[in-house]
Amino acid sequence: MITPWDLTANLKDVVLDMAWLSLLLIVGAGLRRYVPFFQRFLVPNNIIAGFVGLIIGPQLLGLADISPERLGMYVYHLLALTFIAFGLRQSKESWGRGPLSMGFAFITTYLIQGAIGLLVALLLIHTFMPDLFAGIGLLVPLGFGMGPGLAYSIGHSWEKFGFEGGGVVGLTLAAIGFLIAYFVGIPLIQRGIRNRETTLIKGLEEIDEAVRRGVLKEPPPYRSAGRLTIASEAMEPMAFQMGLIGTLYLATYAFTFGVTWLMRGTVLERIDFPHIIWSFHFVWAALITMSARKLIDKSGWGYLIDRGLMTRSAGLFMDYLVAASIAAISFNIVWAYRWPLLLMSLLAGLATYAFHRWLMWRAFDDYHFERFIGIFGDLTGTINSGLVLVRITDPHFETPVAEDLVYGSGVALLIGAPLLFVLTLPMTVFNGMFTSQLTGYWITLGILVAYFVVMMAIWRLTGALRFKARRK
Repeated sequence: MITPWDLTANLKDVVLDMAWLSLLLIVGAGLRRYVPFFQRFLVPNNIIAGFVGLIIGPQLLGLADISPERLGMYVYHLLALTFIAFGLRQSKESWGRGPLSMGFAFITTYLIQGAIGLLVALLLIHTFMPDLFAGIGLLVPLGFGMGPGLAYSIGHSWEKFGFEGGGVVGLTLAAIGFLIAYFVGIPLIQRGIRNRETTLIKGLEEIDEAVRRGVLKEPPPYRSAGRLTIASEAMEPMAFQMGLIGTLYLATYAFTFGVTWLMRGTVLERIDFPHIIWSFHFVWAALITMSARKLIDKSGWGYLIDRGLMTRSAGLFMDYLVAASIAAISFNIVWAYRWPLLLMSLLAGLATYAFHRWLMWRAFDDYHFERFIGIFGDLTGTINSGLVLVRITDPHFETPVAEDLVYGSGVALLIGAPLLFVLTLPMTVFNGMFTSQLTGYWITLGILVAYFVVMMAIWRLTGALRFKARRK
């Protein structure tokens, strides 16, 4: 099976694809600047760009030759690069209670979304759609909670098990999640302001016009994007930062290749475990980056890495990733899976909303609504969606909510790493073990429920979670 590392693409295609994505982002910026509809819902330029690419691409108008297969390849690689850039920004020595509780909130929501998606898939198989690939349900937490890059990577790896268009299904779920994050999130904020649930902002009229339009009009000095840590006469400072990112991605490739090479001829290769290892390359990228950052700091060279430039780099990768992920959606695949996608998305979105309306007033002492809207946006879209919604309620990031959200996602990666392997159990460990292939999926559903109970119990034992609401 062809993986994103093996897909053949000539240099002309790659260069033109990047040029098209760049044009789409500029078009997205223009539409956000002048179209009131996008300003009202604060739809990011990268999402607008992705849907414009979908319209002008080969499936509709045919004005741009941007192959969905190649776009999926870019999504896969940009995911790891984003994790590397974020990981290089700065080591965090103390996580504290806020990020820890956010981490538990992330992982328990993933489990709820996964259980709902899998249960819907199994019920459809036993009723109206007997030929449906049950693993489609396990993509819900990947597309909603973890973003398009991971959803594509894992879904694509399941195609060899009979999941036709698995990668595109993952991208579609992520796109639906983006729509929920903004077109449900903004009305929720409006209602929260009317009900006086917000702590800082008292009306949507307080939102800076520049935030709505997406274009800053500030007199000099403008906001700083970062510091120069390398003499420009010797080397362009940004080239040094990009060099660090590229070096760590090379290390990620070498590590992943080495691990899969050691599996050759073993039972792990026979159950296709090396393919799963390649799908989780972003995890290895994150772990290698965190380790490298620790070593760099201990060596005394940490000052050469600029947080601002790394943040800009991560944002750059994320903008291209989101635009490419939406433009890569296949209408044929979406239509074939329309009913499962609709039911899973609706139920997962409602469950995410209800769970966090119940949870945030019990897990935190302050800024309940701000935390609720931030994590709702994150667990239906991406961390960027969550931060955009938080910024509406906390324009100058005066509260700890944004930082807790960012570092909470890192905590979730650590405590939730086993979940990524649980989601692959039906295709690896349980594959061929039972007379009925669905037995492995039912067992996986039970594991998800048990995992949720254990996480809630541990969270409760830490004293950070109570079952009595902390309302004013």
